[in-house]
Amino acid sequence: MFNQQNRLQILKMDFLMKQKLTLVGIALLVVGLLFIFNEHKTPTEPVLLTKTNDEQQLSHSQIARQTQTINQTDSILPNISPQEMVRCDGIAEMFTDPIIEDSFNKYSANQDIYFDNIKQQQTQQSRIASAFIKKNKSIEADIVNFDQLLQTYPSNKLIAFNLMLHCGYSTVEVCDETMMQRALDIDNQNGALWLQMAIYQLKSADVEKAKKSLVQFVHSQRYNEYSGDYFSTIDLALKEAGANDDLSLKIAMLGIAATRYKPNYSLLIELCDKTDTDNAALLNICLQTSQRLIESKGGLFTHQMGLSIQKSMLEKYGDSEGIANNSSAQKAFDTFNEEANIAMNMVLRSRKRTGDWLSLNIDYGELAALEYMIDQAKQASANHQQDQCAINW
Repeated sequence: MFNQQNRLQILKMDFLMKQKLTLVGIALLVVGLLFIFNEHKTPTEPVLLTKTNDEQQLSHSQIARQTQTINQTDSILPNISPQEMVRCDGIAEMFTDPIIEDSFNKYSANQDIYFDNIKQQQTQQSRIASAFIKKNKSIEADIVNFDQLLQTYPSNKLIAFNLMLHCGYSTVEVCDETMMQRALDIDNQNGALWLQMAIYQLKSADVEKAKKSLVQFVHSQRYNEYSGDYFSTIDLALKEAGANDDLSLKIAMLGIAATRYKPNYSLLIELCDKTDTDNAALLNICLQTSQRLIESKGGLFTHQMGLSIQKSMLEKYGDSEGIANNSSAQKAFDTFNEEANIAMNMVLRSRKRTGDWLSLNIDYGELAALEYMIDQAKQASANHQQDQCAINW
């Protein structure tokens, strides 16, 4: 009993540590920029993308054509390690640029006006954005708000997913099964919603139903956490409220996005870790669930949780080859995170690169956007004739 409890505690600590590791780079970048703003009042293969005019952002068709190359070809560039990538240090120097400083001062002075404008518009887009921007004092009040929005806009998939996502952190009494099923029915081919249903059922202590939902998750046609819809909703709402489409708006949007809930994997981790090897059916569901999370392209956090759960399951099976492969995948993912943090430091210094990254994030998700930006950063690092850290807004 001691060993099982000890293993559970270790895995939970690993869960929390990996959560911090996967998010810390970009999160710290965003928080750092926001702080300065206030003071100023298993990864996929590299992508090969066509270069565009430095003065223009990628068009939707260009992004579509370029993103189709992901996983289809290796980069023509020699493999560049994170140590060889150009590192743009000193984010604070961006705010010595008078254009950027004026932009942030204006946004800071008018932020409450923008938020009030969004709230007063009362369109579908603005009401959804307002629910994300101005959260209530309790998660239960947010859930009631999302449920009311879903009843008003019963086909909105972004609301449905976020309602279920919030229910993963609240009491079962607030989120009843009828509410959850209504949200699930809006996009029942999406594995992300089946995963949230399973988490809700685990909170309800209904393991049998949770197992069935996990099987649905494993065999789902696709996985979409609607991060792109989330970004585009906030971005459009702020623009329509009067905010300039500049760096201050992008950083504000990232700051709002940083407050969005992530899937609550703690109960799933606990279920899988407590499963003995004599329960082969459930152990197999846990292993398949971890693999589906890794393959889902849901984002950095989802990918990391898949690797962590997979490692625990392979250890239960005593699969030394699988454990070694998992360890290699984890090391590769850690490198991917390091490269992503270096690339994003370069990206935010350029209007074009920031626009490209957000467009890809909206249309194709977090991982595809980061893959593209890492590749672009490596190409830039190979060009020693230009200052890749120059501020160009």
